[in-house]
Amino acid sequence: KRDVANTWPGYPSDYEEVTDAYGREIRKLTTDILGSLSLELGLEEGRMERVLGGEELLMELKINYYPRCPQPELALGVEAHTDISALTFLLHNMVPGLQLFHHGKWITAKCIPGALILQLGDQVE
Repeated sequence: KRDVANTWPGYPSDYEEVTDAYGREIRKLTTDILGSLSLELGLEEGRMERVLGGEELLMELKINYYPRCPQPELALGVEAHTDISALTFLLHNMVPGLQLFHHGKWITAKCIPGALILQLGDQVE
């Protein structure tokens, strides 16, 4: 049986190395954000991270590519949902479509080049 969880593309040649470095930086950012959230909630700085798993905190990297749809009025996107995680980081590919439910209505998130989008998930709420 093939272990698809550890299958990396051969092209570009540095794909695995760059993705691994990105994952390490996101892990550091996660610690910083959870620490700040803890302090803002009146907790000790490392409290949220410890509750969510501490050093064993589960990190999952999903790399999806959604090309622009030539006929969006005929396509179905991802249905309305919440993220079950604590934090979700999104690197936007500049294709509009990400929506947020805000004050009773769906609004489209702004596409900002180079921006990292942070969503608080169900575990934080």
